[in-house]
Amino acid sequence: MSSRTSLEKRFVEPPIIPPPSPVQSISAWPRNWKAYAALVSGFFMMFNCWGMVNAYGAFMGLYDEHLLTKATDLQLSLIGATESFLLLLPSMFAGRLLDARRHYYLGFTGFLLLFLGYFMLSFTSRQGLKDQGNYSFWFPRKRYIAAGITSAGAGAGGIIYPLTFKFLVASYGFPIGVRILSSVVAGTTLVAFVLGAPCIDIPRRSLGPVFKASTWIDKQALSNRSYTIYVVAVALVYGGFYSVAFHVTEWAEVKGFGTEEDISGGTGEQPGDSGFRTFWFLTIMNGTSIIGRLASAIFATHLSNPIVVHAATCFLAALLAFFFWPFAPNNSAAIAFCAIFGVLGGSMLSLPASGVAYLIPDERQSHAGQWTGMMWSAVSIFALVGPLIAAALKRRFGMDAVGYWTGATMLVTTFLLAWSIYLKRKEGQVVETSDVVREEPKTGETTPSSTAESGYVGTIV
Repeated sequence: MSSRTSLEKRFVEPPIIPPPSPVQSISAWPRNWKAYAALVSGFFMMFNCWGMVNAYGAFMGLYDEHLLTKATDLQLSLIGATESFLLLLPSMFAGRLLDARRHYYLGFTGFLLLFLGYFMLSFTSRQGLKDQGNYSFWFPRKRYIAAGITSAGAGAGGIIYPLTFKFLVASYGFPIGVRILSSVVAGTTLVAFVLGAPCIDIPRRSLGPVFKASTWIDKQALSNRSYTIYVVAVALVYGGFYSVAFHVTEWAEVKGFGTEEDISGGTGEQPGDSGFRTFWFLTIMNGTSIIGRLASAIFATHLSNPIVVHAATCFLAALLAFFFWPFAPNNSAAIAFCAIFGVLGGSMLSLPASGVAYLIPDERQSHAGQWTGMMWSAVSIFALVGPLIAAALKRRFGMDAVGYWTGATMLVTTFLLAWSIYLKRKEGQVVETSDVVREEPKTGETTPSSTAESGYVGTIV
């Protein structure tokens, strides 16, 4: 018996050691200059698209005081909400086109629409449309960091564009000032268009029939519960956060934390008045959002789970909205609220696409752009409705209702994100169980590649 056992041990096959992940053999930071050019391209795309959306509070004050004096708060909120809606709505198509490497069509279309939209603002009102980034493909081991760096462009635009708008309108008047601003937008968008380049290591998906629904909508995404719940959570984030961002300058004025200045025909300075300008509350919020965008990328990389970071920031933002927005006692507390909420908001707004990369199954990684675009198109509806609900609540119950609305949406979002994480882990356990009984591949055969580690993040807003 013992001799038989020893004989069996002698002929036991050695354990199969899996080969190292292809990503592990790739340097953390690519040596190809096109990777960093794509990073700059993504930064400027965010700078112009979401930077302008984040700067809407500066435009909203001028509309209220001079251009649209008869407009209600609901109508003014509709302008900013419509911009967010139109920015996100075409993402389903843009994401799929990005999978097919039609990025130059997207970039050129975005360039024309951004320039023409802001140029026409000098005559009427403003619009915008977003392009999709392809920069994170180049950074498989630092994909969340790459997403954070490019997302920081939105915060930078939220600082620079309000300051530039204030200076140009005060110096040259609204029509000429906005035309100069549109030239700045065109120049930076052109830089993004020229520098953007797809990573050749990512497989290209043929587009398919344009008028076929399956070309643009992946049915497997709709049947993935963790993904669909995550999409609902992101929708609530956009509906809640921009409700505060659109009203923060008015909130500061109503609460007596700052003074609204008139930039329609001069420098905006008011003789004898040295109070803190309400304009700076929005600027502080946008500025600190850069910290949140970069910090959340670092934490997501360390934890290998961006949704955990997302849930934590949403919960903290809910507490902040519930207690600081209604009960801030003085100017210092209001500034602290804007600074901290900006950090949390930057994190909440920069993580969604990274969350999709975490949730998407390995075998569907080539559909990452499509899944991300589908998410943004769905989010666009609540990005439109959310600020309008906040405006209606404010008109009925007062300014404090905006904070309560945002806090409530963030609490629900926290629960949904936790649910999404639970479902994803449950799916992972099922996969691991099936792998135990899966037949070993024969020599020369390949299994579906674990492209989840390839860094294919898809479109980042």
